[in-house]
Amino acid sequence: MKKLWNKATRRIFIVAVALILAGTAVVIQSNIVKRQTTTELIYVAKENLLPYSLVEGMFVQRKVVQSEIPDDAIRDLTELKGEAWVTADVGIPAGVPVSKSLLVPAKDSKYGESLELKDGAMFVGVQTDQVKSAGDMIKPGTVADAYVYIEGADREPARLITPADDPLLKGLLIKERQNQNGYEPQREGTGNQNPIPSIAVVETTDSKVAAALIRYQEEGKVYFTPTGVALDSNMINKTDDKGSVE
Repeated sequence: MKKLWNKATRRIFIVAVALILAGTAVVIQSNIVKRQTTTELIYVAKENLLPYSLVEGMFVQRKVVQSEIPDDAIRDLTELKGEAWVTADVGIPAGVPVSKSLLVPAKDSKYGESLELKDGAMFVGVQTDQVKSAGDMIKPGTVADAYVYIEGADREPARLITPADDPLLKGLLIKERQNQNGYEPQREGTGNQNPIPSIAVVETTDSKVAAALIRYQEEGKVYFTPTGVALDSNMINKTDDKGSVE
């Protein structure tokens, strides 16, 4: 062993180590320079986005150097498909790369799905016996017609008001459903809450629809009968002069 480890082999070893360290340093330096000069096309905020702002249409693509790109940067908007997203509680400054950690689904934010309302849309909760209406068929995204049963009193007979009688009861978009405690049925974390839905949350852009539903649930019982599904998750029930969904 001593014969192999002599001045010559020591010099060779030292030179080899020096070359390895020098090569490593060159590679590291090259990667640093590359990250600081190589750009990638990602999405950034078009303008200053305040906390809990809807982000639809608020992103633009821009080339950003790799050193400034977060690991969860948004490179393809299909990553956000199927949800209405809002900024988290810190917002996003204009031009800053958008990362998934800076966003939260509107329904999971502290303000809930009300953040999705726009263009004069509103929510109205309607107390209903959904089991009698259509069992478990009334789900978010369902389009339904409403029927109102008003019990008789004294000599007045009971009445049934149909969408044919009042077109405002036709083509209503069920945005959400809740139990009597205001929780979404079967949602995790609701403990022993009643799993049976008793409130249908209708989304509408017509104040007359909201007024009619409020009046009818005070006068009698409202029942929903599904007639279809709003396949577009961003669809809201706009009514024409016949009350149907556009």
